[in-house]
Amino acid sequence: MEKLLSSVGSLLYGMRFTMLFFYVGLVAIIFGILGKFLLETYKLFTTLLFDDLQKIDLIIKVLELVDMTMVAQLVWVVALAGVSLFVTTGHFDSKEMKKPDWLDHVNTYNLKLKLAFAIISISGVHALKTYLSGELTLENIQVVTMVAVIHFTFVLSAIGISFAERLTRDKH
Repeated sequence: MEKLLSSVGSLLYGMRFTMLFFYVGLVAIIFGILGKFLLETYKLFTTLLFDDLQKIDLIIKVLELVDMTMVAQLVWVVALAGVSLFVTTGHFDSKEMKKPDWLDHVNTYNLKLKLAFAIISISGVHALKTYLSGELTLENIQVVTMVAVIHFTFVLSAIGISFAERLTRDKH
């Protein structure tokens, strides 16, 4: 029985490298977001230079670029921390590559908190964009209210994750 458990454990540990496919997929998504970001930045610059753009439309377009940037950062943090936590840290052993300082302090709870706060930031930008993009009609007020409720739910989730992490840390 002990030999079977050891074999299963070795198999599971060896399968950690299959997670690399997921992280490579996330890197591909980052490049897709980069392409969209560059395209939208080009469109915004040409509109700024050659067309008339209202101030509120400029703010909304800039918020969309900020939103894409934050999503790309979120995906990058997940990919880098995931590889470091679950696959290997050997790639940071070379002198040419310096490990980011924040990565030394990341564990699964901290990663969850970073993700939760990143999602809150993205949700906040989206809520502001939704609020700024519409006139005060009954339908728009309902949409803005729904976005605000969803944003508040994300905030409560982050508080819950933080509270649960603090409870487990205090017990140790």
